[in-house]
Amino acid sequence: MSIKKTAIALVLATLLLSFPAGAFAGPPDDPATVSDFSPEQILVKFKPDVTLPEAAQIHRQLGGQVKDTIPGIGVQLVKVPKGQEKPKAKAYSSNPRVEYAEPDFIAQALGTPNDPGFANQWGMVKVQASEAWDVTTGSPDVTIAILDTGVDLDHPDLASKIVANINFSSSSTVDDVHGHGTHVAGIAAAITNNGIGVAGLGYRATIMNVKVLGDDGLGYDSWIAKGIIWAADNGAEVINLSLGSPAPGSTLETAIKYAWSKGVVVVAAAGNYGNSAPCYPAYYTNCIAVAGTDHYDRLAGWSNYGDWVDVAAPGVNIVSTLINSGYGYKSGTSMASPHAAGLAALVFTVVTDSNGNGRLNDEVRARIEANCDDIGVTGIGAGRINAYKAVSSDTPAPPSAPPPSPATGSIAGKVTDAGDGSPIAGATVSCNGVSVTSNSNGEFVITNLSQGAYTVSASASGYADASQTVEVVAGQTSVANFALVKLPPPVPKAMWVEAITFKVIGKNLRITVKSVDDAGPLCDVAVSLTVTSGGETWHFGGVTDASGSASFTLSKPPAGTYVATVTRLSAVGYEWDSSQGVTSASYTLGSKRR
Repeated sequence: MSIKKTAIALVLATLLLSFPAGAFAGPPDDPATVSDFSPEQILVKFKPDVTLPEAAQIHRQLGGQVKDTIPGIGVQLVKVPKGQEKPKAKAYSSNPRVEYAEPDFIAQALGTPNDPGFANQWGMVKVQASEAWDVTTGSPDVTIAILDTGVDLDHPDLASKIVANINFSSSSTVDDVHGHGTHVAGIAAAITNNGIGVAGLGYRATIMNVKVLGDDGLGYDSWIAKGIIWAADNGAEVINLSLGSPAPGSTLETAIKYAWSKGVVVVAAAGNYGNSAPCYPAYYTNCIAVAGTDHYDRLAGWSNYGDWVDVAAPGVNIVSTLINSGYGYKSGTSMASPHAAGLAALVFTVVTDSNGNGRLNDEVRARIEANCDDIGVTGIGAGRINAYKAVSSDTPAPPSAPPPSPATGSIAGKVTDAGDGSPIAGATVSCNGVSVTSNSNGEFVITNLSQGAYTVSASASGYADASQTVEVVAGQTSVANFALVKLPPPVPKAMWVEAITFKVIGKNLRITVKSVDDAGPLCDVAVSLTVTSGGETWHFGGVTDASGSASFTLSKPPAGTYVATVTRLSAVGYEWDSSQGVTSASYTLGSKRR
């Protein structure tokens, strides 16, 4: 079983985990640009001992309004002002009575029976599905929850398999308009040996249609979390998540932990970035993360991989059900994931509770991962799944139900002002590519660090940066306190008035002030000018242009001597040196002018 890590990051991009028919083995098109999270709402979870009145008081203080609560895990959906999603999540997180707060991130849809299409289902042959069905054809009592864009309710190869429908998205229908969920459902559990269409690896398993992605293929973490909780509470044995995002979310991880505790096997697509970067929720410990392979047992070029991936399954040119009662091909880790989900449904019918914990999901997961084929590819965990080996093996479950967690430690500390010892809020503390922000008490924590030495740095506006080397020990929290030294205020540069000139234009008199520094003309300098003549006074104000000049006009002035005096010269980062240049100049205007 592969080692997994809980990531500390905040990203904001979505991931398409399948490709449309005709895309086949090629890399995915770039997904459409979408917002990373829901506007005007965040997800907040209070610590277990927080009372309802106390929580209400915190909401009042921080300007949040509770819209909904995700059952089972107690996460609240909180309305906040538009554009304030990240700052409000940060403000809630800084409260010591809050376990976590985060934006409501968006995920995106990730593509020998007598069924005539079985001849084209190379993936079923590769994983030895027919041989597995000779051992078990599963059971209608085992249900696979397809959390996706919905399932075509009228498809002849799916309709009679659907035992429940529910919609957590903003779509007006629980039916599949997008097409992604229908294709996924067919791979996992299309009606098999019915003389039409294709075969589903789960054979007799039934389907829960849990719509958590809208008709555009996008869905918020809150929708997906509700779907996971609902499926777990309503009897699903397997949950398939052919969806994902590069952004980690504690709410999704909490929901998946809840489902695991209820005995559910959660399977998720590993992502189509073609690198080892985490894809969520597949990256979480209680998910089986599934990479995609091709006809030749090669890792698909677009598939994610890494030490956090658990298994691989066929994902290139996979034929399955389409909306409007059709059939067609799609590629992606979205197609690989339901192969593993369908296999999990079969394995549920052949395992027993070997470790006495009252659940079978640990035995099912162990069977799948211990009986993969080694296809000589690194970064896909145990290997490519083999259905026949998984259902016919006697592999026992591990002693502990959840997969083992990596041995990690943490770094915690406080950032203060070296002068007066006061806490510095909002300081950035970075370590191993992860950055966190100190709270109102100057405190920070960086978790899930493998054992070893790390360089930790701290920075804050107006202070000199600082860094130190910290040794992290597994299972322990190392301390790294920072006392930052204030930077001296910047020394302003000198500027002055190079010249004050006069020019008669028609019946008007134009006065121009030119501001410079050592480098030459200086723009964006605020100039105040006073002009006097014959007992009269005029006041002007302006800003210098790219030539360093600001011009002012006296309209139809009478003949006489005019004295122009600069009374103010101001610019950010500069100081007026009146000892250089000029501060005033005069001009005598005759009576004869055009």
